[in-house]
Amino acid sequence: MRWLESIKLTTMMRLNMPVYRDYEIRINLNELIEKRIPCCDLLHPDHCFSADQISQIAHDINMDLDLHPVYHQIDEHIMRYVQAAGIDNSEHWVEKKLPDLNE
Repeated sequence: MRWLESIKLTTMMRLNMPVYRDYEIRINLNELIEKRIPCCDLLHPDHCFSADQISQIAHDINMDLDLHPVYHQIDEHIMRYVQAAGIDNSEHWVEKKLPDLNE
């Protein structure tokens, strides 16, 4: 019954919390690496990475990951929205705040 009380408590707590329309992208690099490499099977145990090897690859990706293309895409979407929504940008004030747009 304790787990049921826990569920009720969690539900009640969430009802009192505000709801935000924030959109997040979270990438677990370790899981992504594991998804990209076919699952190991008993016939080919040498076709697998160890957890330590996956962590090393994930660390290398984390140190070298270039998010510039993501920022560029976001800047492009902002500009498309400004144009589609008819926001007055005659002084080009939006572009000045989007440094990744021109790169």
